[in-house]
Amino acid sequence: MKITKIETYLYFSSWRNLTLVKVDTDEGISGVGEATCRNKELAIREAIQEHIGPRLIGTSPFDVEALFHNFFTRDPWRNGAVFNSAISGIEIALWDIIGKKLGAPVYHLMGGKMRDRIRLYANDWFKGCRTSEEFAAKAVTTVRDYGFTALKWDPLKVSAATDERERVEAGLDCVAAVRQAVGSEVDLLIELHGMLSYDGALAFVREVEDLKPLLVEEPMHPDNGDGYRKLALRANVPLAAGERSFTRWGYQSIFQAGNLSVIQPDISHMGGIHETKKVASQAETLYLKVAPHNSNGPVASMANVMLDATLPNFLIQEFMFENLELSRTLLSESFHYEDGYILLQDKPGLGITVNFDELAKGEYKNVFSF
Repeated sequence: MKITKIETYLYFSSWRNLTLVKVDTDEGISGVGEATCRNKELAIREAIQEHIGPRLIGTSPFDVEALFHNFFTRDPWRNGAVFNSAISGIEIALWDIIGKKLGAPVYHLMGGKMRDRIRLYANDWFKGCRTSEEFAAKAVTTVRDYGFTALKWDPLKVSAATDERERVEAGLDCVAAVRQAVGSEVDLLIELHGMLSYDGALAFVREVEDLKPLLVEEPMHPDNGDGYRKLALRANVPLAAGERSFTRWGYQSIFQAGNLSVIQPDISHMGGIHETKKVASQAETLYLKVAPHNSNGPVASMANVMLDATLPNFLIQEFMFENLELSRTLLSESFHYEDGYILLQDKPGLGITVNFDELAKGEYKNVFSF
C-alpha cells in the first residue's frame, strides 16, 4: 500500500477555520485527519501541500514513526505550531488508513481500550453570555438539555475592567453563580487563558477553592515558571496546562517543574495520536492526569477519543459544544454521543465517515480568533 495523494480542506465554522486532511492510497483506502490551529490555517495548508505532502507520495502509510522523525527530529529548526500541526493532521489520517486496512479501531492499535465510554466536558456552550446571570442560565440549559456533566469557560470574560483585582472578583462571582445554578453534581473547569499575574492567580485559586472546581487551567502564562512553582505550593485546587507545548521535548520542562496536577496536550499540534500517547505515558510515571485539549472539530474529537480509550491516567476530554451539530453536517457516519459521553464503537479506523462533498462546499474566512 502506497500514499498517492494528500489534500487539505479549510472549512469555516462559527468562529474559526477547521483544517482537515485527506490521505489517499493506491488500494482505494483513504484516511482523514485534522490539523486545525486557529489563525495559522493558511500556513498549515501550505506546509502540507507544498512541503510535507509531496515527500510522502509513494511511501507506506504504515510508516507513522518515520513521518514524525523525518519532518521533526531531522529538521535543525525543530518545528513550531505550523509544521507540527501539519504533521499531526497527516499522522491522524495515517492511523485512520491503518485501522481501515486491518479492520480495527485505532484504539486497538494503541494498546486496546481501558474504558467503553469517554467523558466529555463542554466548552463554547456560553455563546452570547456577558453577565454572571447569563452564564448561570446557559449552564443550566446545557446540562439539562444536552446531558453534559462538566463545563469549562473563562469567567474573567464577564469583566472589561483593566484592574486585575476587579476582574478576579468578577470572575469569582461568575463561578459562584454557575455553581449555585448547576449544583454540586456538575464538574466545573475554570479556564483563565494565562491572563493573570502571580498575585492575581493566587487570589483567584484561593477563593475558588470552596467552589470545588475540577481544575483551574492556565491561571498564568505558561512561561511564568517561577510563578507556577510558587502557586503550586499554595494552591489547593488542581492546576492544569500544556496546550501550548507542541512536543515531548517541550513537555520536559513541565514534567521537571512538577507544578501541575493535570496536563492538556493537543493531539492536533503534538504530532498526532502516537506522539500524544507518548507524552501521556510520561505523565503516568509522574502520577499526573491527562485531560486533552481540543478546541477543534469532529475529526480531532474522534482522534482524541481513540487515544483517551487507551490511557490509564485519562481524566476528561474537552469537546466543543458546536460539534454536536457540526458532526451531523460534516460526518455522514458520526460518533455516538450520550449524556456527556462518547460511547466507543468497533468501527475500523477513527470510526467516522467524512462528507467530503459538504466539506468541499466550505469556505475559508479571514478571521482572527482569540
